[in-house]
Amino acid sequence: MNRILNRVLPVVVALVAGAPALAQSEKPDPSTHRFRGTVEARHGDDLVLVRPGGSTVTVQMGPKTQVYAAIGARLRDIKPESYITVIATPGTERAERVTLYSPSERGFAAGRQPWDTEPGATLTGGWISDVSGTEDRRVTLTYGEGHSAFAIPSDTPVTQVAPGEKALLVPGAPVTVFTNAGPDGAHEAGTVIVGRQGTVPTL
Repeated sequence: MNRILNRVLPVVVALVAGAPALAQSEKPDPSTHRFRGTVEARHGDDLVLVRPGGSTVTVQMGPKTQVYAAIGARLRDIKPESYITVIATPGTERAERVTLYSPSERGFAAGRQPWDTEPGATLTGGWISDVSGTEDRRVTLTYGEGHSAFAIPSDTPVTQVAPGEKALLVPGAPVTVFTNAGPDGAHEAGTVIVGRQGTVPTL
């Protein structure tokens, strides 16, 4: 494990310093809203989403909007030095959802912060410094000067995120959209994660 940490920590420092557009600060921005659902329609840069309860919301994409694609992944894809985020059950170290990141997206949400999937949920991002198990897995994430350990049951949803394109935003596609309130109150999309072939993003 020490050998792994010696390789991982320099990468952590370098990548956090130059985190990509997908990366966010450890403290949640109160002006940021995440919308989950499916695409109902796209009219140019206006994206209409149907939320799980049936209501719709329109978000506006712009020149700086980043689109990423989510595909299905497996626990065995989690390896030493992978970068992942874990959404954990409130008050536990049990993973509810896991997201793997391609090299260009590593650094997303490094550290631990509250998450909005349910009251008390947390999102933790970091580099894998230790991993064990075959069916169920136990991982340790390293970020900055901290670390967190999680149990990942074999039936945990896992996806992998990589750069995507707006052409994937077709009716019925599952999405998670990170927005900020614009000057006129409109929802301006900073990041759009769209599932390929029905994959539901795990964020």
